[in-house]
Amino acid sequence: MTVTTVGLTLAAASGASAATVFGFQDAYDPINWTFTNSNADGFVNTGGAPASISLTGGDNGSGDFGTTDYTTTAAAAGTVTFDWNYSTADVSAFWDPFGYLLNGSFIQVTDDGGGVVQNGTSTFNVLAGDSFGFRIFTRDNLFGRASVTISNFSAPIPEPSTVLSLLVLGGLGAGLKYLKRN
Repeated sequence: MTVTTVGLTLAAASGASAATVFGFQDAYDPINWTFTNSNADGFVNTGGAPASISLTGGDNGSGDFGTTDYTTTAAAAGTVTFDWNYSTADVSAFWDPFGYLLNGSFIQVTDDGGGVVQNGTSTFNVLAGDSFGFRIFTRDNLFGRASVTISNFSAPIPEPSTVLSLLVLGGLGAGLKYLKRN
């Protein structure tokens, strides 16, 4: 491999990094999320966006478990970070846990043995195209709902110059190859 090829390869690799968007905007604007209830009557409030959103879980009286999800697709590979402030009207967090979803897997962040009010910061990595989001799981749909406010959200977006950089580098590489032949 020549020095020019190595240089172009390194330049292309460094140009393929992701940027970060702060808040529920751009690729992560609420319009790009999907809200889903499964045996639940929860809801989402996006009125605080881009600074925050609030998710409220189910309490439909069924006595059966249910989920309230708010999901989207990762626009680029990188790190998702958010602060969460949780509360439940139920007798404990055990009955209505909150967490995040990553490609369909639920990762609980509340402590079942903790108080009815909890908060924290969560961080996880995604690849471009991964499905991720937030879930409130209700074990019984009885005795009160849980709610969570998600703020200080940040997630990866494609670097605006990545595509242009790759096109320019590809053109340079083709031009150098042409000059070498002639």
